[in-house]
Amino acid sequence: MSRLSVFRTDYGVSALASLILGITMLATKWLAAAALPPEMLFNFTAKLLGVPAIFNFVHSLPFGVDRYAKFVLFGVTVALFLIAWLALGLLYRRLAARIGNLPSIALYGIVMVASVAFILLPIQGLGLFGLSAGNFLYPPLSTHLWAATFGLVFGISRWALEPRPFTRERREALRGVAHGLLAITFGASLVGLLRTGLARAQELMGFLGSVVGLSPEITPTQDHYVVSKNVFNPSVSERGWSLKITGMVDNELVLTLDDLKALPSVERASTLTCISNTVGGKLIGNSVWTGVRLADLLRTAGVQRGANELILRAADNYSDSFVLDEALREGTIVAYLQNGEQLTRDHGFPARVLVPGIYGMKNVKWVQEIELAAEDHLGYWQTRGWSDLATVLTMSRIDTGKATLLPDGTAAIGGIAFAGLRGVDRVEVSVDGGTTWQRATLDEPVNDLSWTLWGFRWEADPGTYEVLVRATDGGGITQTSKRQRALPDGATGYHRRRVTVPG
Repeated sequence: MSRLSVFRTDYGVSALASLILGITMLATKWLAAAALPPEMLFNFTAKLLGVPAIFNFVHSLPFGVDRYAKFVLFGVTVALFLIAWLALGLLYRRLAARIGNLPSIALYGIVMVASVAFILLPIQGLGLFGLSAGNFLYPPLSTHLWAATFGLVFGISRWALEPRPFTRERREALRGVAHGLLAITFGASLVGLLRTGLARAQELMGFLGSVVGLSPEITPTQDHYVVSKNVFNPSVSERGWSLKITGMVDNELVLTLDDLKALPSVERASTLTCISNTVGGKLIGNSVWTGVRLADLLRTAGVQRGANELILRAADNYSDSFVLDEALREGTIVAYLQNGEQLTRDHGFPARVLVPGIYGMKNVKWVQEIELAAEDHLGYWQTRGWSDLATVLTMSRIDTGKATLLPDGTAAIGGIAFAGLRGVDRVEVSVDGGTTWQRATLDEPVNDLSWTLWGFRWEADPGTYEVLVRATDGGGITQTSKRQRALPDGATGYHRRRVTVPG
């Protein structure tokens, strides 16, 4: 059997149809934010990554493999989904012989719709046909239309690829399918290229400004870390979006983005960090956020007696909660600008909630509903073993792996420190592996919600040094040296880094 003849077998034709289905799904996701059935399956299987034993195992893997776990699982999920459809494709010849080509093609569309309506949406807790009130990500009508489209694409591909004599009509049909797929693939690639941006730089003055590699006071939007449970973040239309404030309130509110922008706004810098950040990790950033005080919105709604919890629900069906006292803080806002510009899709457009002092998982992006309740709500990550309070722990980081030689001959290094609402009182550095400690120079933070930049210089001979750093918060409590993984309360321990002093 020749290599090409393999693709004329039942298995080969079904495999090609599955490949076309996969390409079509990914292309339409990029071009039109299509609701993908394998993505729904991934949303269910991704729960495994939050199970403590699996999370700790993944994050113990070397070479930063843990950063790709979500994408590997998504790839495996897509592969299994396409293999299942390959198996369904093997039934095509028997179906066509019994009921004809057109009904067989239609049947694949029906099967795809049924799998979404009765399996993939319900296993996510979204109810039959996705009719649950908590379903923000998958609008039932468009979701099932996409499912029908994907099923028909598979059925048509399976029919078109079926070995038979090449008539003029068949050539024209195959040419149309090929041109359509090429157009979709090209369009998806073009969109991907347009998403790239240029970096911008910021500079500090004085001693700290001379330390090469030190983080800027304000993190450029494109450099700010992004974490979500999704492989594809939701694309939310401003026209159809609104923020609802419901539950134990006197007056339920429904606010459009224009409504929010018309209200008195505040602008303030604040540091956001992920609870899964490792010691010395990069999942932390300090941006300037603009929005409306959440306390003002709650006063307008009228919080009823007995309400002490806010439950936030997002467009990707994510949910989390925090207590009313956190919501009433001056710094807690519903933000719609980051660094003076409209929120990007990945950072939560049209709006997100910023709550100082607690980890990023509770600073909900793509927020669509805020419900006032009397009882605690365990959100997406809390049901997987993560902290419910999520109070930011004191941390410090060495940014520079190579010291900067200053004009006076000393070597300089620097980094960041953050302790949430407690503030940073001092930072200490050891250049001899922890035997002795010396105070670092602190830059004045932008405000009491932002990280503190630190620098340290010393007379050093050329060579490599084992450098450690530790921070003490405003209450006089120094971060613990005990190494602890991120799950469940956040990672702890001193950041240790080998620093080179050039000759």
